[in-house]
Amino acid sequence: MFQTFSNLRLASLSLVAGAVFVVAMYAATASAELLVYDPFGVSGGPGDYLPGNDSTGLNVLGGQNPVASPTAFYSSGWIQSGGDAQAVFALPAGGLPVGVMNYPRFPRQGGLVTDSVQFSCCSFGRNGREIAGGLGGGRVPQTIYQSFLVDFGNQGTDDPTQFGKRGLEWWNGGIGDSFLAVELFVNSFSGTNDFRLAVTTASGTTFADLNGGGLNLSNMAGPHLIVMKFEFDPALADTVSVYLDPTDSVESNYTPSAVVSAPNSDLFISHHGGLANFTFSGAGHVPGRFDEVRWGDTFADVTPFVPEPTSLSLMGLSLAGLLLRHRR
Repeated sequence: MFQTFSNLRLASLSLVAGAVFVVAMYAATASAELLVYDPFGVSGGPGDYLPGNDSTGLNVLGGQNPVASPTAFYSSGWIQSGGDAQAVFALPAGGLPVGVMNYPRFPRQGGLVTDSVQFSCCSFGRNGREIAGGLGGGRVPQTIYQSFLVDFGNQGTDDPTQFGKRGLEWWNGGIGDSFLAVELFVNSFSGTNDFRLAVTTASGTTFADLNGGGLNLSNMAGPHLIVMKFEFDPALADTVSVYLDPTDSVESNYTPSAVVSAPNSDLFISHHGGLANFTFSGAGHVPGRFDEVRWGDTFADVTPFVPEPTSLSLMGLSLAGLLLRHRR
């Protein structure tokens, strides 16, 4: 009898330990082994930013150099392109920042980066941050992932055909048009009205429209989660893939929205940017927003989804039922 009771007790303890382990696995998802995580926090720690306002020049993003974690991924602070200022907008006391971005089951914290409409006509912003040692350049094989939340903004009451350029940018050797290496963008200036992935190297520029075309500024309204996959291989072509709006952390569940290969393994990325925005259509448009930057070695590292509360409740009830059965 005593032995049976002991066995049941041990089984119960094992189940409890298993339940704790499963819950801990979900909790640990948010702290996966990342190369860097930047939520644009404003709490005053070494990895945080000073909240600002680009229209007044207060604490603009360019020049700020928060400590990257968990690894020293960057070799410098944020660098502003010319007069194209942006700022980190903070959580005001007791409320949310204007235009806060939320994505289902995707954790976020801190502020976000955006532009202000200035001079009753315009919004413009472009900033980049240098990656220590850079990525690619035909040196060693490497696969690396980046994720971020982005809202490309909208034209509001402005002319819907004059939205300018809005996009994400990665550069080689500096910041600006002449250094562009990878772009995920839409650009009415050049007649590119559907979102496009473009890769530029010494071998030329190759591009592909997201989802084969049809994704324009209007129907891409609202927050999106984007995962970029960079595959560098000195023996083969370098490849860039875009995953649009994944809902879990399993890469094999998704087909990339666009894939572009750069021949001759000559893709090199020295800087990555936030959301570049150039809109001169009037004062009625809404600038874009950018947040939650993660770089990691795997798709799962940069997509720390958390389970729905109902899922956790059902899992807890199931484990409790198993414990009661064993105690009987």
